[in-house]
Amino acid sequence: MDPELINILEILITLIAAGVAYLQHRKATSAIADTQAAQQTTENVLNFFDQTDDTVTVAPPVVQGRSFKMSEESKRWITSDRSPEERESLLRQVAEAEGKRLGVYTISVPSVWYNIEYGIPSGSGGSGKGVPT
Repeated sequence: MDPELINILEILITLIAAGVAYLQHRKATSAIADTQAAQQTTENVLNFFDQTDDTVTVAPPVVQGRSFKMSEESKRWITSDRSPEERESLLRQVAEAEGKRLGVYTISVPSVWYNIEYGIPSGSGGSGKGVPT
């Protein structure tokens, strides 16, 4: 075979190998970036549900609504025996907090207040009469 033809084939093979190496490098770099993003998302979700960590105050987008939305039964409970104005205020405060995807917040009206954790009115020490302290 002609030496020039062999050189051309070697150059062609080298170019193809370089192209494959470049594509593999791009794919690996993209996979590393995706893994780092997934790790950050996981860390944000864990921090959101960790009650001792207050660095994430708004639910990450991947947290499903049922994780922080109040059930209709809980809404009925917190608004029972309240005036129509207080009912409206309490429900508006819940809707605003859920709109901000907050996991932990306090709602209040002049006669009562509630600490809400992930859509659930807190048990002991989580509510009271008057202004929250």
